[in-house]
Amino acid sequence: MTVATSSAPASSFAHACVSGEDASDKDWRTAIKEVGDALSRQGASGALGLIYVTEPWAAHLADMAATLQQRLNITQWAGCAGFGIFGAGREVHRTPAVSVIVAPFAADDVSILPGLLDEPTARMTATTPWCRLNAPVFGIVHADPRNTQLDGMIEALMADDVGGGYVVGGLTPAMHEPVQVAEGATTGGISGVLLSSRVPVAVTLSQGCTPIGPVHKVTAGQRGVIAELDGRIALDVLKETVGEVLARDLRRISGYIHAALPVGDTDLRDYTVRNLMGIDPKSGLIAIGADLNPGDRVMFVRRDPASARTDLKRALDDLKRRIGKRKILGGHYVSCVARGPQMFGDVGAEARLIHDALGEFPMTGFFANGEISGRRLYGYTGVLSVFLDRAL
Repeated sequence: MTVATSSAPASSFAHACVSGEDASDKDWRTAIKEVGDALSRQGASGALGLIYVTEPWAAHLADMAATLQQRLNITQWAGCAGFGIFGAGREVHRTPAVSVIVAPFAADDVSILPGLLDEPTARMTATTPWCRLNAPVFGIVHADPRNTQLDGMIEALMADDVGGGYVVGGLTPAMHEPVQVAEGATTGGISGVLLSSRVPVAVTLSQGCTPIGPVHKVTAGQRGVIAELDGRIALDVLKETVGEVLARDLRRISGYIHAALPVGDTDLRDYTVRNLMGIDPKSGLIAIGADLNPGDRVMFVRRDPASARTDLKRALDDLKRRIGKRKILGGHYVSCVARGPQMFGDVGAEARLIHDALGEFPMTGFFANGEISGRRLYGYTGVLSVFLDRAL
């Protein structure tokens, strides 16, 4: 059993990460005792605990949270299982592991989302007296990818007419057993925690791609099957964008070239990535994993390790500039499962880039099946939230 901790003084963020390095060492009870010991030594206190586990321990998530709740007397817990987790400046994949952070927030600044299954419930939650009193709220949420109402729920939860706010988080693995915890085990929808506007936080989003070519307008097609872009055959536009070499063998663009939907009138840095689902060389049709229709906008992006690393550094530099001289007390990071070692070279490289840019601080998080930032679902991104000693 390997235990890693962050050097956090009392009344600050306390953090511990435990992994079973030996494949035979899969006793979650031993792991959670080690976590509890480490957090106690750091004087863990506060109103909120966040807990993340890798898939091998997904079935034990609720029991692990309940054990820590009883031992540490921290009543509000939220978390989920991930494809991998972040903890104590490192990443853990596949190996049984747990990462926990205890935030020293006041009880009045924390409200648990116990599990929302549909849009009306999300809107009702957003109108509670706590939300109205503490708006705009900041949410850390975990979502089941099998729920078809996620977009509507996120928008309803943060809508301007109920106080507004900002939400971060990610989609969990799609498993049969509960893989979320928020006042007990939950699954099937969105759960997590809302924090009041009194909690100082800053967020940055890192795209894992680089735009290539201009933004195009869909002029013919429906439901993501596109016949024309800018009045031209869609496949001709795609070939022109990717260049002569790739155009000669379109099989080579699989997993490398993607479609992207610009968000508002942006400078092309904010967009949601969607997969190219198919190409018909005879008809010139292209299929995109999004409900695109005439009048919608789309562009193409390149996804590779250099793009992911460059944009993460850009996002971190921007965050560092915005933070200025404020101190980072703790952090939360959600990264796409398709990033990690395959994009950054080796296990732990993504976490190291964050700490190299911003310094050492307690950070937890997980690798997701899709990422949430603002009010949108993203793909191939990294979403970093840092809690500060004072407001921006």
